[in-house]
Amino acid sequence: MKEKSARGRPRQYDTKTALGAALLEFRRRGYTGTSLDHLSEATKMARPSLYAAFGNKRAIYLRAVAQYVEDSAERRDGALFDEPSLAAALDGYFLALVAIYSEGDDRPLGCPMLSVITGEATADPVIGAELFAALGRTDARFRDRIAVARDEAQLPPTTDIDAVAEMLSALQHSLAQRARAGTARPELERIARNSVALILKAAGAGTAP
Repeated sequence: MKEKSARGRPRQYDTKTALGAALLEFRRRGYTGTSLDHLSEATKMARPSLYAAFGNKRAIYLRAVAQYVEDSAERRDGALFDEPSLAAALDGYFLALVAIYSEGDDRPLGCPMLSVITGEATADPVIGAELFAALGRTDARFRDRIAVARDEAQLPPTTDIDAVAEMLSALQHSLAQRARAGTARPELERIARNSVALILKAAGAGTAP
């Protein structure tokens, strides 16, 4: 549904569509390389309207990322938690991420966060805090899934949940950067599957009593 103005006249944009177009522009150009003119062209909104609706460039990016996180949560978490087998769950999760990272007309775009704002994290405290929070959410998601697998005896009772979660997070970050560098989707999928197998082997999957 389109947003309505204070006077009751419909605005010529849809919030979700506009933010999706803005995020795609950030992913293509990077945060620094994306200007308000680029965002205006991508969203088909005049700069004054864009600023009035969403704020400055940082505000637009943060709102676009928040929408991406919300929209992708069900798909991402469903792959991770709905599958009883830990190995199958991790394979499904990383293949879903690779599909997201591989979006792009001519080359992979990488992660909407890790591939876009890592360079700005030290210069902009707000963006740095958002990146830190995103990394924390990833770690927590993996810790929760590993804990479930340990409780279900898919992993030994002595499994270091934090260590396994950190290895899985590191794999996710590596895939994001490889995608951004142009690694093809089949190669990313191969890396994901092999890495998951090695991580689970190191964690002792299949050896629980």
